[in-house]
Amino acid sequence: MVSAPALLVAWFLAAAASPADPTGAVWPHDDIYVSAGAAHAYVDVQCPSGQRHWTLTVRLAAYRPGHPAATGSATTSDVICDGVTKWHQHPIDVRPDTAPFFATHDERNVGTAELRDPDGTLVATRTRRMHFYSWD
Repeated sequence: MVSAPALLVAWFLAAAASPADPTGAVWPHDDIYVSAGAAHAYVDVQCPSGQRHWTLTVRLAAYRPGHPAATGSATTSDVICDGVTKWHQHPIDVRPDTAPFFATHDERNVGTAELRDPDGTLVATRTRRMHFYSWD
């Protein structure tokens, strides 16, 4: 029987050897900084070099017992495409829909990043658990 550590190492090696997605990819950082109720997120993006008019959308939700959930989203078309093998970091400010964002490490916190090509086709999406830190 194969051990769990051996399977984990094999999985990591296979993931590292996987070719880059020829259309694009997103990687939202799991650390969100909150200032004056707004959330400041960072998302790494890969898309074909030199292309323009790609769109990045970020959706965030923060939870804390005894407080209303804070949600919000932001979209930018200022995506910089450096190639499908190079990550380019994009800062994006997310304003709250109603309740302001706050510092929290609740296990329900979530963030989603979506990347769309110039035709509006969704080419990459990733959802992760998020940690919201105070930045005042």
